Amino acid sequence: MQDEINDLNFFITLASSKSMTRASIEMDIPLPTISRKLAKLENFYGKRLINRSARQFDLTEAGKLLLDRSIYLSSLMKKVHEEVSQNVNSFTGKLRIGSLNYLGRSKLGSLIAQFSLQHPNLEIELILSDSKMDLVENELDILFQLEQPNNLIYGSEVLLDTRRIFCASPKYFDKYGYPVHPLDLLNHRCICLIRNRHIYQDWKYTINDEIFEIHVQPYLKSNNAEVTHQWMIQGFGIGYRLYHEVKHELDEGILIEFFKNNHSSELSLYIVYSKYKKRDVVKDFIEFTKNNINY
Repeated sequence: MQDEINDLNFFITLASSKSMTRASIEMDIPLPTISRKLAKLENFYGKRLINRSARQFDLTEAGKLLLDRSIYLSSLMKKVHEEVSQNVNSFTGKLRIGSLNYLGRSKLGSLIAQFSLQHPNLEIELILSDSKMDLVENELDILFQLEQPNNLIYGSEVLLDTRRIFCASPKYFDKYGYPVHPLDLLNHRCICLIRNRHIYQDWKYTINDEIFEIHVQPYLKSNNAEVTHQWMIQGFGIGYRLYHEVKHELDEGILIEFFKNNHSSELSLYIVYSKYKKRDVVKDFIEFTKNNINY
């Protein structure tokens, strides 16, 4: 096949030069070799391809047809080569990814879009929920979650270490004042998240490395982390949030962390996958995420 492609490219150059001598110069091939290659083509197709009588030869009807088809096939082969070369490591099929809503919206969404550019034939689906998901039950290939999986068929890697913190906006503190002790939270407006009908109102804190728990009464609650996040920013109450989820607002002064010496124990965000169905695309996406996620 390569010889046939070379013959087509030869004829394109020959036809465009309109002169055997000029073609010899352009291709840096001796004139007799040009004549032999042309004769070989004409013998192969059983047709005269050029009229040699003129100083600048003209193509016969057969030559015009061959030139037209040669240009098309050469362009097609070039396109095939480019596509195969670009996508030689590209994945196909489907990849389903599950994540907590806020992480998916703020970080994973853009990462997945970047990953998809490298693998245009891969269909990626991102499922976001503030309710607890399961790898098998939700038919996922990858799941981002806070809890370390206890299922023996699940593998996991730590994406980042984080912690839960107490925070609120300056607007809230201006109106309601600062809590002095964690127990003061019983008298403040707390914003709680609901997951699987469970209200996260048991907030942990530490004193002298000893962990305590306070059962707050939610002033506002929602099963959507983004809603609770906006309530905090707008000054409606105090939140008990993961540090990495509010880091930007803390850096900008939009939210203020308090009880810094009493934050709860460290947590980890895990990437969970099936040990027995860890496809190459799963491995590649995990590595891509770890190398490119920014906090």
